Order: sequence, then structure tokens, then C-alpha cells
Amino acid sequence: MSRAITIEYTVKPPPSSGQAYELPTSKKHTFEIRAEGGQAEHYKSLREGIAQARNEVGQELTAWRDAVGKAELTKETKKPTNDDDDEEEEEDGDDA
Repeated sequence: MSRAITIEYTVKPPPSSGQAYELPTSKKHTFEIRAEGGQAEHYKSLREGIAQARNEVGQELTAWRDAVGKAELTKETKKPTNDDDDEEEEEDGDDA
């Protein structure tokens, strides 16, 4: 009997101004777990499968995070500096 860990995900990136992402938006992975041997072998195989799944899916989702993050940074505008805050702090110091 074959056992496996299956991970399936769909990424829905935010709509952006003409930004086309080159990454696949959905993916399905299957990581086989060996059922041969005793309980110790089974758990060893299970740990290896989980580690492989975590690494592979983690790398893919990190690539998405980086791509979307860079696109979002270009959309943000710089905050204007507010000199009024500095004046208020100076005024507060005079009251003491």
C-alpha cells in the first residue's frame, strides 16, 4: 500500500497595474511515504516526506511573497515628512 502527503494550493495575487507574474498560480505536490519495514522506518520516511514537502512548498511560496512584495513596493508612495510633529515636541518641552 502506498501512502503519500499531498499539498495543493492556489495563489490569488492582488491585482496590479499590468503586472504579470511568471509564477504558476496553482500547484499540486505529492510526496510518497514508504510503508515498508517496521514502525521506525515508517516514521523516518514520514519525517523525510514532511521535510521535503515543507522545503519545496516553502520555496515556491517564498518566490510568490518576493514577487508580490516587490510589485507592492513600487505602488506605494513615499510618506511626506511632517514637520508639525517636531514643532509639537518642542512646545511640549517648554511647559515643564
